[in-house]
Amino acid sequence: MTSLPERLRAMQFVPSERTSVMIEAALAGGKVAMRYFTAEDPLEMIEKAPRDYQLTADVETERAIAAVLAARFSDAGISGEEGTSERKGSGVGCFVIDPIDGTSNFAFRIPFFAQVVSYVEADSIVSGVVYDPVRDELFVAEKGRGAYLNGKRLPPLVTVAPERSVIGVGLPIPGQVRSVAVDRYQGALTKVIETAAVTRRLGSAALAVAYVAAGRHHACFEDGLDILDYLASALMVRECGGVVTDFHGNEQNGNGAVLASVQSLHPWLVSLFAG
Repeated sequence: MTSLPERLRAMQFVPSERTSVMIEAALAGGKVAMRYFTAEDPLEMIEKAPRDYQLTADVETERAIAAVLAARFSDAGISGEEGTSERKGSGVGCFVIDPIDGTSNFAFRIPFFAQVVSYVEADSIVSGVVYDPVRDELFVAEKGRGAYLNGKRLPPLVTVAPERSVIGVGLPIPGQVRSVAVDRYQGALTKVIETAAVTRRLGSAALAVAYVAAGRHHACFEDGLDILDYLASALMVRECGGVVTDFHGNEQNGNGAVLASVQSLHPWLVSLFAG
């Protein structure tokens, strides 16, 4: 796992102090998460709701991330998925933490999950970090300054036809689809599977959207997401010239429906959800 100084030296831009601390926090969280993931002992698992798991690793990873942020930015708010490190803050901004995005993967020791740290001011994402500790891949974006993978700037997204596309899809659990009728969602999913060159369901929304920015996906969509799942990655996609909306093509407003795409695919995908 690459150290923070090595990460910062590798950057093709100089991240802000805030983003540098977010990177430090994500790396700290990754160390905690990997300690639990690689341990021989069974993972302690609580089912918060059907198919919704919480692990001791979630809580401890969130605490590790929040501790780094709190120590360096005493006035900023902190909000985490597990609610263990909530802080209102006296400043204008708030850090939003998803300690282990892909908890179900983690719980069953499928090696695909990430630490996600976003910074929001006035309901707008300013900077974001997504860290995959298994692959030691660090995705970073700052608004207006581009998106980066392991220090190298991600290039503008390409134009691709539907039949040549790689699309990440959400396979929803019962009750997850709320933004459109279930049969409408299933119809769109079927059409994508029949048309795209490749479809994938990875189990981490943060990484699935970040993969659009990295050109590994040309699009991805899922319903029922929390903003902490996709905020950072959505910024990365936009910084690379992509689009992130809901299923109707509206600017994503936190309703849980996320459609991230290269420009050329977006109208086609929106049309599938329109019927």
